Amino acid sequence: MPPMSEEERKARKREYNKAHYEANRERRLASAKAYREANREKELARKKAYREANKEKIAERNKAWREANREKVRAYKAKRRALKKKLIPKPLRECPIETDRLIKTYKLRAIISEATGVEHHVDHMWPLSDGGPHWSGNLQIITAEQNLSKSASVCEETKKIIQESLEYALQELKWRKDVRDNNTRSMQLL
Repeated sequence: MPPMSEEERKARKREYNKAHYEANRERRLASAKAYREANREKELARKKAYREANKEKIAERNKAWREANREKVRAYKAKRRALKKKLIPKPLRECPIETDRLIKTYKLRAIISEATGVEHHVDHMWPLSDGGPHWSGNLQIITAEQNLSKSASVCEETKKIIQESLEYALQELKWRKDVRDNNTRSMQLL
């Protein structure tokens, strides 16, 4: 058998390492976790030193991520503003379904803006400044021009409909949680 080229040797080594990692993945992860827990202070110092030595590299990586995930950043900023004003209903704050709906709304805004060539905004029909909830049922996608011209105006009928819809959504969320809890209890009895 002829000797392997450097490239073939490296490819074979990569293959071996990948197979070994997959075969021992759980054990390696548990070992790494145990090390981190046993050496918490050492790990914190190592991470701090890395951050200090690589500030520009980290800033560039973060900037690239923000550019690639603009809609997630917009959804996060909107949620943060609403949290500051305490306008996100408590049951929805950590709800993964609601978080997914918000992100999808902001992604849809980007798709519509790109497809039409007209800038669009995600708008709160009942503005946060007027006490409206930050909730997917209170959002609409409209042109930037429409959003900027409407200011913080909303009719009482719209407020009433949004409030009723939110109450219904919260009841449904509570019902789903109760069903899930009952199913969990039933499974524990078996």
